Amino acid sequence: MDKGYEKEQFAALKVKVSVARKFRSFSKRQGKSHSMTLLAMVEFFDHNGISPDERMHETIASLKYLIKRRFNSMVAIMRSIEKEQTLPTVSMIQALFQQELEHEGDEEWEGDFEFYEKQLTEIITPTNPELLDLETTVPKIRYVGLEEQMEELKEDFAYVLDHVSEFKNHFGKNHLKLDLNPEAIEKYRTKLKNM
Repeated sequence: MDKGYEKEQFAALKVKVSVARKFRSFSKRQGKSHSMTLLAMVEFFDHNGISPDERMHETIASLKYLIKRRFNSMVAIMRSIEKEQTLPTVSMIQALFQQELEHEGDEEWEGDFEFYEKQLTEIITPTNPELLDLETTVPKIRYVGLEEQMEELKEDFAYVLDHVSEFKNHFGKNHLKLDLNPEAIEKYRTKLKNM
């Protein structure tokens, strides 16, 4: 018997024979009585707000997989934004504030604000050049980038030096021979121009 519906009476429904066969086989696959299978189907459509006439071209499992993939790609985009934009910006701002705090803590600044306001709006030669004699510091991110470029230059230079050999000339001075193809030389030339 159907649990919770033992005392209810049965009602007859008129259904086409082919539809009744499909429904009976579906009920067997579900392992429930006809009443419980029909109740589960009606509750499913009501709960999910789906009309039986609407066709979902994908199965719910494939829709779940698609949503999960899109969610994972969204997470990857968020991590990329955090790594490439947010964190460097935050560290640059922190470096600037740290630099500003160091300057404030070292000495009391007695400069002329009007002078700097004029400098920002129009180009005027300074009347007090000693006010501009402040130490220039490079933010940490820029410093790290410059260090990486220096390491790349060292590696490239070592590679080029490894491909240089001394050529002994019997009639004149000895000279050096570079064993690199023209494409590699052009690559290093463009790399140096872009730095």
